[in-house]
Amino acid sequence: MKPKKKMAIIASYLSGETYGLLGPQMAATIIQENTPYDCMVIAVAREDDKALLKRALGDYFGVERPIIGFSTLSGREDLFSFAKELKAEGGLTILAGPQADVDYLGENNWREHPYRFQGLREKFNIVSA
Repeated sequence: MKPKKKMAIIASYLSGETYGLLGPQMAATIIQENTPYDCMVIAVAREDDKALLKRALGDYFGVERPIIGFSTLSGREDLFSFAKELKAEGGLTILAGPQADVDYLGENNWREHPYRFQGLREKFNIVSA
């Protein structure tokens, strides 16, 4: 039997809270049951060491290209920067969730009004709303 491919979903986490993990866990279940991918969810708090997380992801993916979805990001710049770093290193980064399209594309008319939110295109390869 051919080994399954791997994928991970990173979600923002606040210590002691679990409510933000239901969506990513449901997505991981759907992915595992309907695609050739194993998918794990990683809850990441602000204080978590991103270097340790990066090493753990390296161990998980091995020689495979990392495919990493991001959900429930709560406006966290640390996760935006982490996604950008993973993308720059060759990972496939996916922004998903109910507001992903707006987060990816930026505010309406941002090109005419540079002070508006310009979106997260440089941090993610794909968006899925």
